[in-house]
Amino acid sequence: MLILKKSCLWILLMDTKKAIFKRRTIHLFDKKKVSETIIENAIEAANQAPCHRLTFPWRFYSVGSKKRIQILELALDIKFQNKKIDDKSKNLFSKKYLDPSHLLLASQVLSEDQLIKKEDYAACSCAIQNLSLSLTTSGVFTKWSTGAITRNPKIYNIAGIRF
Repeated sequence: MLILKKSCLWILLMDTKKAIFKRRTIHLFDKKKVSETIIENAIEAANQAPCHRLTFPWRFYSVGSKKRIQILELALDIKFQNKKIDDKSKNLFSKKYLDPSHLLLASQVLSEDQLIKKEDYAACSCAIQNLSLSLTTSGVFTKWSTGAITRNPKIYNIAGIRF
């Protein structure tokens, strides 16, 4: 049994509340390296998300620099559909994929049962929120995106995500 003094619990709640209010989506990242310990702690926090029947339906994939370039090329194709874009726009768009210290992909293990699939989707969202809040408490900002690239089958091949 863990017993906390009210004052200690209040500090813990304040830290959580601050993280919730401080967490914001950012679009431009600097190249400052985030420690692996911070990333591992965030994934551990994600794994504390509630899930029905303890299925833990989420998976996180860390994407290295070579695969990021492939993902960037796919993103450029999807976003601009082979239209000519100027170098400044392409460079700004490229920074979203190449500059962050880490690029994590989150996926859901899909159930055949439609109700379980919806429950698992909610659980995955909770896991991603826990991950984001953990990173925020460590001074790391995030972007969670569900754009067209996440629905393109090629992204799964690039990332090595199997069905």
